[in-house]
Amino acid sequence: MFIKLALRRNLIYPMQHIIWSFIREILLMIINDFIKFNSPYIFMPLMFLGEIFAGVIMYCYKRNKMKTKKEEKKGEEYIMSIKLIVSEKEEEGDYFIPFDNKIKIVFLIFLISLFDSVQFLISSIGLHYYNKQRMLSISFCPRLYGISTISAVFFYVYALKLPVYKHHKISLSIIGFCLIIAIILEFIFGTMNAIAKAEYIGISLGLIIISQIYVSCTDSLEKYLFEYDYMDPFVVLIYEGIFGYLLSFILLVSKNYLKEIRIYVNKDNPDPKKLVGFIFSLFFYMILSGGKNLYRIVTNKIYSPMTKTLSDYALNPLYLIYYHLVRGDFKINGKLHPWYFL
Repeated sequence: MFIKLALRRNLIYPMQHIIWSFIREILLMIINDFIKFNSPYIFMPLMFLGEIFAGVIMYCYKRNKMKTKKEEKKGEEYIMSIKLIVSEKEEEGDYFIPFDNKIKIVFLIFLISLFDSVQFLISSIGLHYYNKQRMLSISFCPRLYGISTISAVFFYVYALKLPVYKHHKISLSIIGFCLIIAIILEFIFGTMNAIAKAEYIGISLGLIIISQIYVSCTDSLEKYLFEYDYMDPFVVLIYEGIFGYLLSFILLVSKNYLKEIRIYVNKDNPDPKKLVGFIFSLFFYMILSGGKNLYRIVTNKIYSPMTKTLSDYALNPLYLIYYHLVRGDFKINGKLHPWYFL
């Protein structure tokens, strides 16, 4: 008996999601470690602006392609493995009638943006405080991203009524076992540091669990809109970006929203090269966020929320090496603890 290994064409989308996420993560590392800008507040509206632009570009491209298909009477065509349907009335029939009305659909998209915003606030701003004060391992949150995969399964099965097979259950059991080990070891080795305390780790663990549940909620609601309401992923992305951008203005109540940007720009004798690099880095962050979220939503459409969450932390080993070499993570009393790192 032979096992044949092959790469499906559809795998390009989770791979693209991984690549765009990786490039954006590198950009964030450059902003934090070389440009020396550590405020996370500005990235939230930029992320949602990127979603709007990416969604609008792909939606316009799709509409143009659908128009060409209708004029030339071509056969089946796809954009990013998503089948194009020219006329809803003529070709979709009763099967493609949305399960929910328009008001509920808009409300669900708003919930997605709300969950995404809260998750961003927790992971990028709430946990950022502990990381900045060196109260917590900087890699603790990325090491627990598997929580979103396990959480997504419950929504996938009980809310979406979609099947999970035996090999999925085995994989999830392994992920869960590794998560338990990671949490136990963080309490053991993390508390060996003079600054890190069990209470900080416990609070951070709670925040991480909440943020990852929000991630799985977001992915599951998107999957629901695709499977039951037959929503166009690009339209969903546009509305998510609009609602999220409006929600990002809530951050204006925080004194730190523009304060740290003003401090960075108005430094004594600011380096012009750094300022130019800072402006360009913010622009590229918006572009990369658009690409990342575009392939995120397409991966969720074609595959499942679990596949999407797995691609979120596929490159974690590379990030952990970076956190150790550049930011001194996994060190106890200034020295690398090999078992902690492994």
